[in-house]
Amino acid sequence: MVRSLRILCSALLAVLLGAIAACDSRQVKAPSPIAGDETSKEPEIFAAQPDDSITKDDPSAYAFTALSLVEVGAIDQPVDAASRTGDDGVYFVSRTGTIHRLVGEAFETDPVLDISDLTEGDGERGLLGLAFSNNGATAYLNYTNLDGDTTVASLAVTPTGQFNRTTLRKLLVVDQPFRNHNAGDIVVEPGGTLLIPMGDGGSADDPQRLALDDRSMLGKVLRLDPQSGEVTVLAKGLRNPWRVDLFEDRLWLADVGQNKFEEISVLENVSTRIGSPFKGASGVGSSTKATAKTSVVDFGWSAYEADMRFNKDQSSPSHTPPLIAYRHGENGCSISGGAVAMRGELRDRYIFADYCSGRVWSVATDSSSAEMQLHFVDLDSPTAVVRAHDGIFVLSIGGKIWRLNG
Repeated sequence: MVRSLRILCSALLAVLLGAIAACDSRQVKAPSPIAGDETSKEPEIFAAQPDDSITKDDPSAYAFTALSLVEVGAIDQPVDAASRTGDDGVYFVSRTGTIHRLVGEAFETDPVLDISDLTEGDGERGLLGLAFSNNGATAYLNYTNLDGDTTVASLAVTPTGQFNRTTLRKLLVVDQPFRNHNAGDIVVEPGGTLLIPMGDGGSADDPQRLALDDRSMLGKVLRLDPQSGEVTVLAKGLRNPWRVDLFEDRLWLADVGQNKFEEISVLENVSTRIGSPFKGASGVGSSTKATAKTSVVDFGWSAYEADMRFNKDQSSPSHTPPLIAYRHGENGCSISGGAVAMRGELRDRYIFADYCSGRVWSVATDSSSAEMQLHFVDLDSPTAVVRAHDGIFVLSIGGKIWRLNG
């Protein structure tokens, strides 16, 4: 059983979605062929793989051996998935700018949306996130535009699941000073507002000190009202919260780390948080100052990486430490969160992976336990673990998409 904060080795910075080497010199595999090159192969199935270091006397090591990952198909560079009310399909996002609908066991021939002319899917840029309104009639996108700036947009969706691109409307544009740390997820709250996780602006070490800067939208969790355009900051001190999941009023954030740690943080009581409202967005990550500082949770970056002091010129005296932080090394170097399972053996457990090591774990959500249960190893560069129609899918930047069974 893998435990958090277990010292393994120091590591080099891992750029999520980049082809880099992990700190233990294991080379991250090059992207696999895209969907068209995979159709002649048998679907890949991974059986659960309990940690061999645990003896058979420990029954918890074999508590989830009925699990398997079954390949359901492939698209070019999948990074997200979503489902909508009244639609049996699952919509998968390609970083290149297209969205593909899986119906049953097969993808439809043509994408339901193509905005590849509005974005460039390279590095950590591209079409990065998708969510649907609660009635399924509106799609929300998170992508970087051709200038590299974070763009949140909406567009209408027909009852048959077709996206009407002519209705695309930009809701928010945030300047990005560097090419990386764009985060990219998007979540619809029960009341219809959007949660937008933002990276710290990129490069390395938070060079412009934006994550804790109340004048910037970068390094924050934003609440966006799609009708009024009002933006509120709910949390700050984040580096690159690549994937998030809202479950029972708790927002689970998988925050990609810097030199030593990967982090999982939890924002509690999301629906009742007032946050800190902004008047608008301009300049690098919004130069408009917040008008209040009400109930903003501080997760500490870049004053801290996990529980270790980082930038000493940054102050974060009341920061909330991560629920889980694992060191770079055997476990990996770039967290690919993450979703809570709603059924099966892993019900009510948060499932996440690591891009560098190819491992998949889960942790309990009903306690403050920092205990990680290992389930799978050696997957090819997993980019995300997502929930759609109460099912869990694991995505690989090489193109493959697996469904969790069991």
